[in-house]
Amino acid sequence: MVLFNEINHTKISIALSVLTIFSIFLIVHYLEHNLAFGSFHENPIITIGLDSEFLTYDDLITGFSIKYPPNWERAQHLDKSVTFLAPREGNSDTNPAGLGIMVIEVESNKTLASITQNQLNTLKNLYPDIQILESMETIFLGHPSHMVIFTATDNTQSMKKAMQIWFKEDNKAFLMTYKSDNQRYSNYLPTIDKMLNSFYTYKK
Repeated sequence: MVLFNEINHTKISIALSVLTIFSIFLIVHYLEHNLAFGSFHENPIITIGLDSEFLTYDDLITGFSIKYPPNWERAQHLDKSVTFLAPREGNSDTNPAGLGIMVIEVESNKTLASITQNQLNTLKNLYPDIQILESMETIFLGHPSHMVIFTATDNTQSMKKAMQIWFKEDNKAFLMTYKSDNQRYSNYLPTIDKMLNSFYTYKK
């Protein structure tokens, strides 16, 4: 969860921090072809009123749409992932929270269970101090999905809390990561819920 001169350095650092998790999924995908931070509802298909001023991001290349607050920064990356970063608070030089989305091509016969097992194993290998708080099968907007919530020290040497949710649709895997610090995690979760409940995929 991507998604990690002075001002640009700060933005790039946060984006890379968020995308550290996304890279997990991409690495797993490549390895297999050659032989990634509140609570998520059991069924998060709930009606949440979106603020009328929310902006719409349409990604016609990877095939999804999502709404996000107008004061959040949006960063697109070379790997086709995208991150949405909450505005900095007060005199802070870092963004307090972010949501990242990555979409990759997968084999059509690849199962969600296989993706889940690889992702969880890779998370544990990448983050030695990871503490998994929740890991469960769920339904995300009609899609069988897996959700994991965990804490870990990221590449900025800061302890973060993250939520990842992934699902497969046809030959695409969608990975979403919300990341913040423990103190602000709950504060930004309502906004993240609104964003995720606005998410949908384009059928070709």
